[in-house]
Amino acid sequence: MDRMIYTAAKGAARVMEAQAIRANNLANADTTGFKADLERVNAMTVAPTGNSLQTRVLAQTQSSGFNQQSGAMNPTGRTLDLAINDAGLFAVMTEDGEGYTRSGAIQPDENGQLTLDGRPVAGVDGPIVLPEYRELFVGEDGRLSIVADEGGVIEEIGQLKLVNPDINDMSKGLDGLLYTQDRQPLPANDQVSVSSGFLEASNVQAVGELIAAMDLSRQFEVQVKLMKSAEKLAEAGNRLLRDA
Repeated sequence: MDRMIYTAAKGAARVMEAQAIRANNLANADTTGFKADLERVNAMTVAPTGNSLQTRVLAQTQSSGFNQQSGAMNPTGRTLDLAINDAGLFAVMTEDGEGYTRSGAIQPDENGQLTLDGRPVAGVDGPIVLPEYRELFVGEDGRLSIVADEGGVIEEIGQLKLVNPDINDMSKGLDGLLYTQDRQPLPANDQVSVSSGFLEASNVQAVGELIAAMDLSRQFEVQVKLMKSAEKLAEAGNRLLRDA
């Protein structure tokens, strides 16, 4: 009976982990550039002992990974709202090195430095700081140009660092950013292009996530019933031993 309890408990723990993934996806259904986390489970066969048969299989959660599909491009009309066309990632600077994201909702801080969610945006030549300007332009290659307040001269102030790694070699951190396996910075790729005035939406399919969450709730109930059944069988066995 103990084996049945452990198997059911392991299944219930796996379902709870899957529920956490689904809940996080639903919470980020409106987060710009968010990539839905995936649930990956491996069947782990328990080695038999003694003369027992190989009958038990436990669920083991693997590295979850994430959905690589691009989200819809939503027009905003704001110059510093950027969306990457096709493949590619924006680079930002974090305490753990360079992180990468599809979110392009760039904001200048109080000093004019470009940031993404509070993190400095990485430029080809380092951080980019906006001076006082009359107009701002962002080219498809990520180059930023301004019309100065005085003189009306157009000048280039920097270029965003755009990268295009093999997405299968990237992993998602707890902060939602993508990182290389060795946490080393990636080289800039001049083939990546951006569109100004657009933001990429989350690729979370809310209806699908809700249906999956409901199915997981039913699976959890099944595991709990199995644990209750194992408890009843154990109690019945104990009574037989006491009466023997």
